[in-house]
Amino acid sequence: RSEKPVLEVEDLGAMGAHEMPALNGMSFQVYGGEILGVAGIAGSGQKEICETIAGLHAATGGSIRLEGEEILGMSPIEILKKGVSMSFVPEDRLGMGLVGGMDIISNIMLRTFQKSSGIFLDKAGGQAKAEEIVERFDVSTPSVKHILRKLSGGNIQKVLLGREVDLNPSLLITAYPVRGLDIGASYHVYDILNQQKERRVAVLLIGEDLDVLLSLCDRLMVIHDGKVMDIVDPRQVTKEDVGLLMLGQKPVKGKEATA
Repeated sequence: RSEKPVLEVEDLGAMGAHEMPALNGMSFQVYGGEILGVAGIAGSGQKEICETIAGLHAATGGSIRLEGEEILGMSPIEILKKGVSMSFVPEDRLGMGLVGGMDIISNIMLRTFQKSSGIFLDKAGGQAKAEEIVERFDVSTPSVKHILRKLSGGNIQKVLLGREVDLNPSLLITAYPVRGLDIGASYHVYDILNQQKERRVAVLLIGEDLDVLLSLCDRLMVIHDGKVMDIVDPRQVTKEDVGLLMLGQKPVKGKEATA
């Protein structure tokens, strides 16, 4: 694990639906070479955590530092141009991450297009990159020119994860990455997340399967009503402990995972 945190979030606030507070003074850190899991009942602020860090949701206060750079209030393009490397795999794959009506090559090139300053796209380079990602992440498709939405859910997710991981990020944020996938595709995704951890990437994983979070994560942040209830060591807590925290009960004494 890195000595210094890659991501530092302090006293972060954000509004959610119906102008109700979604994040209430949330503070946490993610280090390179670790997976920090996030567990909470639905609607506890998971969506707002991801999107506020990624620059897609406005914050009402606080601080977000990525590799020491303050990025609070910046758009995704501004964050990209600042040179800090963040990848985001959103919950809504085809709404926010990818364009279903475009082919695999074009979807792979979406992020390259954001980074490029010229008006011309390197289509040949894009095809080579798409073929490399399809092979590396075992995407089952007739061709990289295949329309994305015609692929299975698992293969669509592999394209999205492959594109984001290929950017060599220092921080990878992923929300419900195996939702709707079969067991084989799910384990492939878990392998990719573990590979990123081994490459010293800081991984923030929003999940809903407690068994998976407890087995996959190095530390687990339990949230309730937009607040951090506790950050625990998955090896030292029970599912019952975490369940109580998710419901807003008192933190378990003596079982904190200190950063």
